[in-house]
Amino acid sequence: MQARDLIDWDGDSEAGEVFCVVSNVIYGPNFSWVVSGSSGGEVVMKITGCPLLKEAMEIGADCGELSATCQEYVRSAVENLNPRCTFRYTKCMCSGDDCCENVIGVRT
Repeated sequence: MQARDLIDWDGDSEAGEVFCVVSNVIYGPNFSWVVSGSSGGEVVMKITGCPLLKEAMEIGADCGELSATCQEYVRSAVENLNPRCTFRYTKCMCSGDDCCENVIGVRT
């Protein structure tokens, strides 16, 4: 079984659709992301546009606090929309990376 069977990030599954809608409501229309890969029961999602980070930088907010809040939201959303899934960040734009990279896997 592949992770795409559990959460189809192209919007075919209810969990994927709900996550996309909620994220666009919270982050706004300029929130952009792509699924960059899927193998071995994991899906890699790259966030390339974050209006919250842009706004935080413009007003001089603490990007570390934004990062912690964002990571907790995404982890909670993924794991509550489908309890069989796990979530971890491997890159974070708030820390200077070129994108936020999330890995969504299947609990063993």
